[in-house]
Amino acid sequence: MLISHQHQARGADFEAFKQSFREYLQFTAQGGPILMNCHTGKDYFSFQQNLDLIDIAAEFTAKTGLMVAHETHRGRVGFHPAEMQGYFDARPELVITADLSHWVCTSESFLENFQGTVEEAIARTRHIHARVGFEEGPQIPDPRAPEWKHALDHFFGWWDRMVEGRRQAGQRVLTFTTEFGPMPYMPTIPFKNVPVADQFEINVYMKELLTQRYLDGGPVVR
Repeated sequence: MLISHQHQARGADFEAFKQSFREYLQFTAQGGPILMNCHTGKDYFSFQQNLDLIDIAAEFTAKTGLMVAHETHRGRVGFHPAEMQGYFDARPELVITADLSHWVCTSESFLENFQGTVEEAIARTRHIHARVGFEEGPQIPDPRAPEWKHALDHFFGWWDRMVEGRRQAGQRVLTFTTEFGPMPYMPTIPFKNVPVADQFEINVYMKELLTQRYLDGGPVVR
């Protein structure tokens, strides 16, 4: 089961980026993925320009049958929940890869003031990046540490509802990527440039947590 990732599109201006975006949608479809996660647009493009890219992705899906889920990522379309709401309003069919670590970081909150947009994001989620952020950054140092339990609990609250929403919609599969990243996402010890935790161990830990919660009779499955 393959999830592909379109992140390569680039260009010195919007027209060049748009052409590159078209090309990399085709390129990223190779290998027969079940879904394409997409870094769409730029935060400095206009609303209409980014909407044009969303429409290009929708046309691609209509022609190929491959779902394109637009990631809620810093620097891209929907980098902030208030920004994303406009695209939700304009395109009811738009679906996302939910990486709410970016929204938590860009809004410096656990999204208390964006409940309506969070509800829409939950309903539109087709893939999840299971990284945990906090108010000042997109990745906590280690989800196993008790001092970060409050952040992990916030994210599991959102993920529980995403899983249950897809289940109620009759969907048997909702995919996750355990996306705790290396440096510079991972903090380092000053002057030593040594990661404060083991990235691989953290991602295995997150995989086991998700498996236990959603596949081994956890609270959502019941």
